[in-house]
Amino acid sequence: MTDEDNDDARGPAGGAQLRLPAVTVAVVTVGAARSNHDRTAPNRSPWTAMERYAGLIRSHTPIRVLRLPTTTGDAQLVATRICGTAPRVSAAFVTGLCARESSQVKGEVAARGGPLVLTELDAVTAGLAATTISVLRRCGTAPRSGRVVVNGPEHAPLLGPTLMKSGIGQIANWHRGDAHAFPLRRLMEQNDVLIDLAGAAADTDAPGRTVHYPADPYEVGQLIVPGLISALCGHEANVLTAEVLAAAARALALTTPAGQALPGPDEGLVTRAIAREVGRVFAHLTDRSQQP
Repeated sequence: MTDEDNDDARGPAGGAQLRLPAVTVAVVTVGAARSNHDRTAPNRSPWTAMERYAGLIRSHTPIRVLRLPTTTGDAQLVATRICGTAPRVSAAFVTGLCARESSQVKGEVAARGGPLVLTELDAVTAGLAATTISVLRRCGTAPRSGRVVVNGPEHAPLLGPTLMKSGIGQIANWHRGDAHAFPLRRLMEQNDVLIDLAGAAADTDAPGRTVHYPADPYEVGQLIVPGLISALCGHEANVLTAEVLAAAARALALTTPAGQALPGPDEGLVTRAIAREVGRVFAHLTDRSQQP
């Protein structure tokens, strides 16, 4: 397959453009076979995902988009493809990788001095944190007092740190092997929200208080990616941290109407709120790095 470049620079529909430098983001889609053991690599057409995200970025930001399809999930080969776009590309948004492969690609690109890598799993991680905040509030619990259990934390390694940076008071990890000593239903009698990344929880374990990994990550990604990429490119970031994802999560939670888990896809305030909150984090980090 050949790369497809699109240099359209369109602003958010119905609003003023976000003021950003002239940059290009590569939307990288991996078309390798999905692992049956990893819930973070969704069973869908990778090329459809690429087109949806490319269109999303073009319609909500003035950022140019480079489509970069690849048919292998080999982390080194994907990293080589991404690094080959520098210096033209400022950041790469990658879909179609599981948690382990996502971490490998990020590390390999960073080691080679390539563009910033943001994955769909990062966007979903911020969305899961935002949903958790919304569920806590619906239950009348302030985030700082919230007690959250994560089932299968290996499916989203940055989720725990993101929850912590989001102000969640207490976070515990749970695995299927813990079921004998700590049955999940009994554990949830003492905790507020269950985040079920492994898909192993019963409906009765935490009824009304369970956050699930999305069946279609795009439904969450579409809320987060435009604002997050706008902030990352606008500040020429070179690393994505849990603090950055937490800022996106807080902005998303603040723009979520009462009684909902997340805003609707047409909520116009979301992109700007995320870009603003993430931008503040980068400004703070810059000021801190410049202090003697």
